[in-house]
Amino acid sequence: MKVFLEKVKRDRSDIRLLMTMAAFAVAALLWAPARAMHIAEGFLPMRWAAIWYVVALPFVFYGFKRLNSVLKDHPKAKILLAMAGAFAFILSALKIPSLTGSCSHPTGIALGAILFGPGPMAIIGLIVLLFQALLLAHGGITTLGANLFSMGIIGAWVAYGTYRLMRKSGLSMPIAVFFAAFLGDLMTYVVTALQLAVAFPAAEGGMTASLVKFLGIFAVTQVPIAIAEGILSVIIFGFIAQYSSEQLIGLDKDMGYGDETQLKRLYESNKSGSLRGRTIALVIAAALVAIIPLYVVKDAEFGGADGAAMDIVAEIDPSFEPIFEPLLEPASGEIESMLFALQAAFGAGIIGYGLGRITKGKNKEKEV
Repeated sequence: MKVFLEKVKRDRSDIRLLMTMAAFAVAALLWAPARAMHIAEGFLPMRWAAIWYVVALPFVFYGFKRLNSVLKDHPKAKILLAMAGAFAFILSALKIPSLTGSCSHPTGIALGAILFGPGPMAIIGLIVLLFQALLLAHGGITTLGANLFSMGIIGAWVAYGTYRLMRKSGLSMPIAVFFAAFLGDLMTYVVTALQLAVAFPAAEGGMTASLVKFLGIFAVTQVPIAIAEGILSVIIFGFIAQYSSEQLIGLDKDMGYGDETQLKRLYESNKSGSLRGRTIALVIAAALVAIIPLYVVKDAEFGGADGAAMDIVAEIDPSFEPIFEPLLEPASGEIESMLFALQAAFGAGIIGYGLGRITKGKNKEKEV
């Protein structure tokens, strides 16, 4: 009888895992992929494209150094690192409608910044952005430095700083994770607006007037999407904390979140809640964030926020022409959507594999 009950308990863990992965799969199918955030190929003057490459480069070098250090000290954390990268792949492929009548997508960078610190996320962000720029004509090679700085650097550092500050303030981990992901996502878009504003100051009002226009597109649109990213980050972090707390304690200790005894007590206290109930509630909340705009905002096309930003560029400087064209563009919108869906599916597969590994590992430990 005892063996049977243990099997039922393990099966319930598998069911919760399948429910979470099913939610990501539905998201990949229902939230149609689209160009939605990154500065498009060629839409920065050459001078500013070069400046952002130079600014981002030191963070990339630091990211490689930090990544090697983390994997050397915590070789078992490779699965968690792969999951963090896959999470960014999934979320950056999702088009989520906003109450502004346009759409955008989360970044997925905050989860990795929480787990490993901000340094390695410059490398994860670089991989995601290169993949999209080379294969999907989303973002671009000339704007890679600017897009990496906003998403993989500023977004990661803001998320990391927010999480660390809230943890030190004694707030619960779910709250700290939510606000870290929310602010990291939102600041990515604020910085994107700033990058375009300094490159295209308005004839009247200069950079400030341009910034107000770009923030009206990026930041306002992004608020509900940042909420969705916060919710999804809490869901995945909850699974990881439930089944891989020992690895997280080791990583937390390295980043100065506390000593081992304090961290063990903290993780045990967070396990007392119902993971299944919280997961279901959060999945429903994330779905509502994405669905409500479709019914509240009437007659909206929900085009990408980056497309609206390019319209503002044309309004500010009608003579500006893109300095470069994408190297490879999908032959049609259907093929583009398919490629983005494959990106999301690839990420979901890695997360499913990682969650399965850590769940089974934890179950084996209990059996012993």
